Amino acid sequence: MRKHLPLCLIGDSGTAKSHMLVALGIEAAPAGITVKCTLAAKLVNEPVEAADEKVLTKTIARYGRVDLLCIDELGYMELGHH
Repeated sequence: MRKHLPLCLIGDSGTAKSHMLVALGIEAAPAGITVKCTLAAKLVNEPVEAADEKVLTKTIARYGRVDLLCIDELGYMELGHH
């Protein structure tokens, strides 16, 4: 985290990736690191909904204030074909 590098936990279903992700956030918080955990689908959908409700800037700013963003269930996202 100190080097500001991304970390990706990869493994089969049931191998405790989500638990490890939450544990990293829990361990980081007492060190003064601001943490936000979210699901990948929410991270994609939330800005769209915020734009519809005219609160996009506020939503983006909320994510910009965190030091550690933990994104879970990225593997369940359906990627579009371009």
